[in-house]
Amino acid sequence: MTPSALPAFLSALIVAGVIAMIALLYWLRPPARTVVVPSSLIWDRVMREVRSRPERLRWWLSLMLAILIATAITSAIVASRNAFTGATGPKFVLVIDNSPTMAARTTDGSTRWEHALTRARALIASQPDGVQIWLTDTRRRIDAPAFQDRQAALAQLAQLRVSYGRLAPLALPQQPADIEMAVITDGVLISPWPESARVESVFEPVENAGITGFEVRALPADPGRHLAFVEIFNAGTIATRIDLAISGAEGKRVARELRIAAGAVRSEMIDVSSFNSGPLRASIAVAGDALEVDDIAYAVLPVRRQQRVALVTEGNTYLEQALRAQPRVSMTMIDPARFTDDRGFDALVFDRFAPESRPRVPALLFRPPAEPVPAAAQWLPQPIREVLTVSATAWDAAHPLLENMTLGDLGVDRAALYRVPDGATQAQSVLATGSGNVPLIVVQETGVRWILFAFGLDQSNFALHSGFPIFLGNALGWMLDEPVASARGLGLIEVPVPGARMLAPDGLPISSYAFGQSSVFEIDRPGLFTLITSDQRSRVVANLFDRKVSGVNASRIAPAQPGAGKPAGVQWVSGFDAWFTLLLAAALLLLFEWWTWNRRLTV
Repeated sequence: MTPSALPAFLSALIVAGVIAMIALLYWLRPPARTVVVPSSLIWDRVMREVRSRPERLRWWLSLMLAILIATAITSAIVASRNAFTGATGPKFVLVIDNSPTMAARTTDGSTRWEHALTRARALIASQPDGVQIWLTDTRRRIDAPAFQDRQAALAQLAQLRVSYGRLAPLALPQQPADIEMAVITDGVLISPWPESARVESVFEPVENAGITGFEVRALPADPGRHLAFVEIFNAGTIATRIDLAISGAEGKRVARELRIAAGAVRSEMIDVSSFNSGPLRASIAVAGDALEVDDIAYAVLPVRRQQRVALVTEGNTYLEQALRAQPRVSMTMIDPARFTDDRGFDALVFDRFAPESRPRVPALLFRPPAEPVPAAAQWLPQPIREVLTVSATAWDAAHPLLENMTLGDLGVDRAALYRVPDGATQAQSVLATGSGNVPLIVVQETGVRWILFAFGLDQSNFALHSGFPIFLGNALGWMLDEPVASARGLGLIEVPVPGARMLAPDGLPISSYAFGQSSVFEIDRPGLFTLITSDQRSRVVANLFDRKVSGVNASRIAPAQPGAGKPAGVQWVSGFDAWFTLLLAAALLLLFEWWTWNRRLTV
């Protein structure tokens, strides 16, 4: 059975007991010896002339030496017991910062993270045998930290890496005040740590600039033209030259040379109308740049080609004029009796008509016939009856179809009441409802999209509505354009679809795990990713866009000193253990006591 180490209070009690015992022994006087002498006159005179003060000083010197020797030997025994039995168990808490700024490269070519790992291994190795180590990180990659042995802590440390996402509170033991704690950090992005913790700095000022914003927008006055908005942050200590480049498909490229002051932010607008539709990549080059992940950003230039639209109607002046006024629309009018199929068109607009079979291209339908024959238009919700005088009462203002418009003043004289499943489904959803909970606009979200109006333009004021042209533009864009890429930051991405897959820009799958009815992916670099679900594909644009991460010099601690980082374990004399140091002190004190005894200083 291995004995356990002594608690600190018990060790101190033992040392105090030894000191008290030595003092007590010194206070005990041996019985006086009886000596027969011829006369006491001479001794009386000697006793009167020689005082006891020098003797008392010798007694105190002898007592102090005895106490020091006994204390050193007792402390050495206690310290050696604690060292060899392994643990109070001694416990050690190690917090390592794995925030994004730890990926910054220092002047020696290594990153702050690599320095932190080296420092952490040295601290763990310096702990005594049997130590229990609590290893935790600032980004909570270690889900449930706990005390463990040295080898387990080193193995867990090897699995850690720089991570992105939200900052979480530190996971610390319940009572860390009595436990030694070390925090290895650059002091830029880290939660508050206990004041008693020893801070191991890996911070070093560096030069860095990053892209903190990149977006492509169409000009409101000319939807055919697009501008790229780029924001760049110089987080370095000096003004520097930054080379900005935007590249697209088929070798299209535009470059600018900028000079940005230290700590300043600069925005640039670049005309990318000559670029082909698809991904755009913005990049910057800076001399001595320390962080690579914020030097690249991605965006998507939407499709701008002409859209071939067929208007199937017996005649509707409002609808015809509104469609012809849409940019990028090449319209063809077709009589319902002559409509055969959708070949040669990108989209269809049906006015009071619906084909028997579902079109292969997106469709916009205004009040199909209320009483179709049983075989007709089974791909649409079926009408139940007709309702009169309906006004819009609720609508999904966040839906792309209703962007920049409102239905607050929409009035309908007659509308068909369609049988739509209760609530929204993944396939069909009600975009707007009227009084009496009458569905006014129903949309098919997945697969080939369609939009169904329960009323005709001549049965409402919608054609005279100021937002009608806006709605047609939104509808054509929603049906025909590539789905808007979802903008995400780096880190964990949760998709509320089970079994989803994510492909990297190189086509390789990204590992994922299930979380309830969601799929969770981790993205650690900017790029244009592809999300695949059971019925569709969509794009995900992941960028950093975080000034706090680009600001790698905004540290709350002092820079690391050359040679810093050596483990501050219990090392008293040239790296010897405490118990050996105490034994050495006891030996030296014994030698000194022997010398004083020979010199008759203590006798």
